[in-house]
Amino acid sequence: MSERTSFALIVPENFIQATRDSGYKSLGSALAELVDNAFEAKATQVSVTMEKVERQGGAEDVRVTVADNGRGMEAQTLRHALQFGWSSRFNQRDSHGRYGMGLPNASLSHARRVDVWSSPDARTAAVSYLDVDEVVSRAASIPPASEVPMPDFRRLCPFARGTLVAWSRCDRLMDRKLGPLSRKLRAELGRLFRYQLWAGKRLQLNGELVPSFDPLFVKEGANLVGAKPFGPELTYETEAPSASPRRTSVIKVRFAELPVAQWHSLSNSEKNVQGIAKNAGVSIVRAGREIDRGWFFMGQKRKENYDDWWRCEVRFEPDLDELFGVTHTKQEIHPSEKLLSILVPDMERIARELNGRARRAFLDVKGDTAFRESETIAERHDSLLEPPREAGAVGKNGARKIQRGGRGRVGGLEYRLKFQRLDSPCFYQPELDGTRLTVVLNEAHPLVRASFGTDAKSRDETKKSRRDVELLILAAARAELTLAKNKKAKTWTNAFRQSWSRTLATFLS
Repeated sequence: MSERTSFALIVPENFIQATRDSGYKSLGSALAELVDNAFEAKATQVSVTMEKVERQGGAEDVRVTVADNGRGMEAQTLRHALQFGWSSRFNQRDSHGRYGMGLPNASLSHARRVDVWSSPDARTAAVSYLDVDEVVSRAASIPPASEVPMPDFRRLCPFARGTLVAWSRCDRLMDRKLGPLSRKLRAELGRLFRYQLWAGKRLQLNGELVPSFDPLFVKEGANLVGAKPFGPELTYETEAPSASPRRTSVIKVRFAELPVAQWHSLSNSEKNVQGIAKNAGVSIVRAGREIDRGWFFMGQKRKENYDDWWRCEVRFEPDLDELFGVTHTKQEIHPSEKLLSILVPDMERIARELNGRARRAFLDVKGDTAFRESETIAERHDSLLEPPREAGAVGKNGARKIQRGGRGRVGGLEYRLKFQRLDSPCFYQPELDGTRLTVVLNEAHPLVRASFGTDAKSRDETKKSRRDVELLILAAARAELTLAKNKKAKTWTNAFRQSWSRTLATFLS
């Protein structure tokens, strides 16, 4: 016998134990391989269950199953599906899998045995398995698939046909509490498979539907909603690697900006629960499924707390696997230099811009809550004045009537001074929102620059002269609201304000 034929490529009993340490980052990333297979088999429904069971002899075990209503497999295909590296679609790039490693690799990363039942026609069913301990003890191979009665198949599988994968002797889940693990898994699967869920696929965990989770906070789901797309979606058409059947493929990038004003007051624990805090970065989506997330394509920009307030998503197809450095476990990327040269210039620039916008938004919020003495005085006396005609209309803050338990007296307005560059020549501009009167001081006007300075420190000084000037401005804005009882009066007061501001600017120039 030649040396070439006497030495097998692998030592099964060692390989089977070594492959258990493939490095799946979580239970969700391992189960995602099985859910990928189900959707690839045209399943519209997938059911995942986790439960504590009693093994023979009284020992406790964790049993995990993944069932689907897909096309199912014939007996011979079923047996092959448990082989490492076997695939009916090996190296094809039109869906999730490419190398035939997902089912056995993901299963054994958490369990010592995996059984697979399948029915392709709802009339016949078969089962086979892969057992780590059998391979280690006697270098056993995968047994031929054996036929099982359909009633037995239907007792296990909630669907008339399809495939059920069962993990048992889950030694790497034994010390885990299934309640918290299930909650974490539900959120993870909802995020990983959000595109499939948006498209109408149904995914259940322990009998309950898994809702989608949009990490960009734009689409409805288990997540908060309120972020806004930032700029148009970026599209990069790039040459595909030679192994791909296509000559070119497209990378799509989109950004979203989270609403600082609305969400900044959430508690730290709530921000953690909702996925706002400590989740800055980019979601990487391959063939409609998230495979990684992290601080990618940011160039020289370091991650800061302000970066929690924006999100990014990069989508691509398997044609570009080599460019992204996708591993066979489909749970992380290792971007090539070519890819970095394509994406980093734009993405780093936009990330810096969004970081700056978040900083300014927090300064505005701080300015909105750091009350001035003049604002407090105006509110204290406002209830003595005639209410403006429009006060109490539904505003952004939900106010409907001049009544509140806030800073001012019940029945009066709230006051805010805000500094902003206006397009008009006006020295100030009043904005009534429900029961809040915000007076915007035009940073471009000479009197604002002369009286209040151009930096936050000088604006925050509380000298009496500064307070009196602020009261003068608040009084003018309040009087304008009282006089503007109809459209004609509003037009007149606005024209007067512009003319007065322009004249004042001339005198000060």
